[in-house]
Amino acid sequence: MSENLKELYQIQRVLNDTGYHDISRISKEIQDYCNEKAISPTLVLKRIETGEPWDYIRGESEFYGNKFLLNKRTLIPRPETEQMVDIAISFLEENPNYKNVIDVGTGSGCIIISIAKVLKDKKEINLCGIDIDKQALSIAKENAVLHKINEKVTFLKGNLLKATELKDGTLIIANLPYIPKKIYKKLDRSVLNFEPKRALLGGKDGLKYYKELISQVEKACKKDISLDITLLIEIEPSTLEDLRMVLGNYETDIIKDSRNHNRFVLIRLS
Repeated sequence: MSENLKELYQIQRVLNDTGYHDISRISKEIQDYCNEKAISPTLVLKRIETGEPWDYIRGESEFYGNKFLLNKRTLIPRPETEQMVDIAISFLEENPNYKNVIDVGTGSGCIIISIAKVLKDKKEINLCGIDIDKQALSIAKENAVLHKINEKVTFLKGNLLKATELKDGTLIIANLPYIPKKIYKKLDRSVLNFEPKRALLGGKDGLKYYKELISQVEKACKKDISLDITLLIEIEPSTLEDLRMVLGNYETDIIKDSRNHNRFVLIRLS
C-alpha cells in the first residue's frame, strides 16, 4: 500500500470514528489541504478528534454551490438554509414592486451574496447585509469581493434594523439565533464547543430576536403606513406555535424544508 493510500485510510478512519458523513470527499479535502499547507494530517486529525468542525479548520464552507470564507464568529452554513435563497428569488420574481432586500444577521454573507449572484443583472434591486459583529462583517465583505459582487451588496454594522431605514417594497431575510435554551444544551459538542453561541441561542423560547425584529418593523410601519414589508425567517420547527402567537393576524406562509419540517415562515408585516 502506498504512503498516500495509508494516509487516506488513516484520515477516513478518524472521520468515521468522529461521526462524519461523506467521508470520501472530506478525506480527500483534508489530504489536499495538508499537501497545500505542507503540514502533517495528524495535526488536522487531532483537532477533528476534539470535535472541531473541518470547515473551521480549513476556514471555508460550501453554500448554494459556492465557497464561502468563515471565521470563529460566523456559523457554518447549513444546507437547509439554501432554501431561503430560492424562496427569496421566487418572491422577488412574483413581486416586482419589491426593490430592496435586507439580510439581517448576515454572518458570512452567504445568503445575501448568493441572492446577489442570481440577481447580478437586476441593477434596480438594492441588497444589504447587516450584522452586529464586526468580525463577521469583515468575513462577509471578503466573501463579497471573492464572488465579485462587492459593488452590488452594502454591508452595515448594527443591531437588527437599527442601522438602516426601511423603504417601501422591502424583503427582510433573517436567519437569526433561534435555538431555544433547552435544545441548545443538547446540541452536539462540535456545535457547543466551537460555533458562536450568540449566533445560535435564541433565548428561552428561541424567538427572542425575532420578537425584537418584528417590533422594529411594526414601529417603522406605524410611522409610515404606506410601507409594504415582508419578512422571511428560518425557525426551529418546534417553536412554530409560539411564533403564531407572536404574529397574531399577520398573513403568513409556512414553508417546509427538504425533510418536511416547518422551517421557513414568510410574513406580510404591512
